[in-house]
Amino acid sequence: MLKKRYYVSVGTGTIEDAQTLADLGDYSYEYAVEATDQEIRELRWLMSSYEAETEKTFARAGVPYKSADHDEATDEYNAQVRELYAMIYRLGTPETRGHIEKMRIMEKLGNPDYRQPGYGKHNAEEAIEVDKRERVEPK
Repeated sequence: MLKKRYYVSVGTGTIEDAQTLADLGDYSYEYAVEATDQEIRELRWLMSSYEAETEKTFARAGVPYKSADHDEATDEYNAQVRELYAMIYRLGTPETRGHIEKMRIMEKLGNPDYRQPGYGKHNAEEAIEVDKRERVEPK
């Protein structure tokens, strides 16, 4: 199958081909990929799914009593971002793959740092105790 070059902007949620890029003139993009018609349809679907998850996560962010940690919306969002970036990486040019590797986004989304104070068995109490020790102990 014939592959064409496309230009992807996750920030704006757009995927453009070379002709459209030339027509737009000032279009900015983050990633260049090479994809078949079927692959670009899949990437467009992932991009729209990512945008939907972004909206859900944003809507949930305003709930003051619910932590974003271990939250279904956050977990689904992270999974969607991983899937989107995995496909961009797979289809990406060498420069695109290198950039994604430098960002370490796949690793960061897959391994939240739950070793920080406040993630233990007694969440809030643990964070308060650590804060007290830091204020009392000389540095």
